[in-house]
Amino acid sequence: MKKLSEYIYKIPRDYHKWGANFASPRGHFNGIQSMPDARLNMGFDVILHETVMEFPHFHNAVEEYLMFVGSDLVKFFDFDAEIELWLGEDPDKLEKYVITAPTIVRIPPGLWHGPINFKRVGKPVAFSAVFPDGDRTEVTRRIIDGKTDYPYIASSLKRCVKDTSKPCTFCGECFKEMAGGDTTYMNSAMEHGMKWTAEVIASEPAPRSGKYDKYIFTIPVLYHNWGELYANPRGRFNGTGFMPEAKIYFGFSVAMKPHPSEVPHLHFGAEEYLWFTGSNLQNMFDFDAEIEVSLGYDPDHMEKFIITEPTVIRVPPGLWHCPYVFKRVDKPVNFMAMYLDGDWAKVTRQKDEKGNFEYVFQGASLKKCVYNPELTCSYCGKCFQDRKNMAAPVK
Repeated sequence: MKKLSEYIYKIPRDYHKWGANFASPRGHFNGIQSMPDARLNMGFDVILHETVMEFPHFHNAVEEYLMFVGSDLVKFFDFDAEIELWLGEDPDKLEKYVITAPTIVRIPPGLWHGPINFKRVGKPVAFSAVFPDGDRTEVTRRIIDGKTDYPYIASSLKRCVKDTSKPCTFCGECFKEMAGGDTTYMNSAMEHGMKWTAEVIASEPAPRSGKYDKYIFTIPVLYHNWGELYANPRGRFNGTGFMPEAKIYFGFSVAMKPHPSEVPHLHFGAEEYLWFTGSNLQNMFDFDAEIEVSLGYDPDHMEKFIITEPTVIRVPPGLWHCPYVFKRVDKPVNFMAMYLDGDWAKVTRQKDEKGNFEYVFQGASLKKCVYNPELTCSYCGKCFQDRKNMAAPVK
């Protein structure tokens, strides 16, 4: 049995060499490279100026979610950019989509996607490629002298160009040396990918068929009733409640003041990753808060951990966790619970009428609005405010 502290990952400052188009340092959680047995690869890259990322590729077994939001999460919907993204089942017939608001894009296995052209960046954009597996992998295409093959790229296999005894950290140093300065392409070692990217952007896209529209989700403006505890409005992606067949569920809750939240619970069948960062992702390490989080293998023996810097907590199935208590909030804190299933669910413990313990299942899709039972609960906080219960759960 692991020590509970092994589920806590302090996000390191990642200073890169990609030039002035990207904020530095950045912060990532790189799956099994960050924590043994982890099932999530994701981080935040903040784009400051017009640039291009990625070449066309697909994932053969795992789906991915591309997230585009404003970098200042206190003002989540203060978004000013134009981003082009190409999607398609046929890599020679990619359709172009234009993103101009906070957006989530679901990429199911086998769907070609890329490049991503940040055509206009009026305000910094936070980009995250959420890959719910321990090792990020992708497949691209290479055509040389009329012969086609499909290079397989895996984070765990990719080695540093300058020192092959070390894993590649995607720092950009090799590109800087080869290209002589700032770059607009992410994978410099694959010349064919760069050329293909340029050709896609310069060419006329395939006609819009509409078949991929279901994978593009514009995050709605959601106002809550939690008062001054959280920034308002906030951004959420409620899994299958927003997009059928989605396999993640998360939201951004930017804590503005000290308060307790949630009750001890566990999840069965899905992992959760609790993120605590500074609220402006352009510098997520500008962090000034103290958060107490309880973890335990049973609800009667919980250990308390204090978070004072950007941190990810892995919550595997069966691990009791919470409450989390924002004891001190001198600067806004981005709290994000990334749940690796489309319907967020938990199991809590309570006493029945005879005083015996029982376990109760609660699912986001099952919970109904107190005021209108025909609607699913949106965790807006109105009913809790009405009952003056400020310690009620927020998800």
